[in-house]
Amino acid sequence: INDRLCRGVLCCPFMVDRLRAAGIKPERIHACWPVVDLKKFRNRGPNGPDVMNVGAALPKKGMPLFADLAKRCPEIRFDLYMLGYDAVAIADYAKRIESPVNIIPPVPFDDMPTEYKKHRWMVYTASKDFNTVGWPLSLAEAQASGVGVLMQNIRPDLKDYVGPGGYVFDTVEDAYRIITQPFPEEKREQGFLQAEKSDVDSHIGLLFQLWS
Repeated sequence: INDRLCRGVLCCPFMVDRLRAAGIKPERIHACWPVVDLKKFRNRGPNGPDVMNVGAALPKKGMPLFADLAKRCPEIRFDLYMLGYDAVAIADYAKRIESPVNIIPPVPFDDMPTEYKKHRWMVYTASKDFNTVGWPLSLAEAQASGVGVLMQNIRPDLKDYVGPGGYVFDTVEDAYRIITQPFPEEKREQGFLQAEKSDVDSHIGLLFQLWS
């Protein structure tokens, strides 16, 4: 990155200090929120009543916690959209603890806007032991779709990412207390605004500035 041929690097805001500490020249570092094609997901229509989680089935995602939460709330439908890696092991874990979580087969990206609208809440789990989950794109996609988001509180910066339109949680019990209540309309509106911070149509200008 410090090479004269490199114009710079775009990174999530929480990475700026880490890159500086690694010796990257400050003028090469450009903070940028995760970029999402929000026009695919913007939808202020009503949402369904269910709870979802999405992502690669990796240890850092802490997905067994989602199965634990589903068992805690048998009256609510929980959908787990997971891809590859440890998916079989996580499904086996859910079956072993008799969790009613629904394992959803892979869904094409273009079909995901419809899937988001089926849900009132997204509970994004993450492992505190690994602590390597960044700022998930799916949270911005969910907020643009009117879904209430809960992010596992593994780092202080994640509260900045979900903003006033979402929640961070520490334990399954914390998540349970939130999702068993209605999603406040004022927080839903704040979620729509928070999602706009990740709109690719605004951030593409940062690339053009570097290339000019």
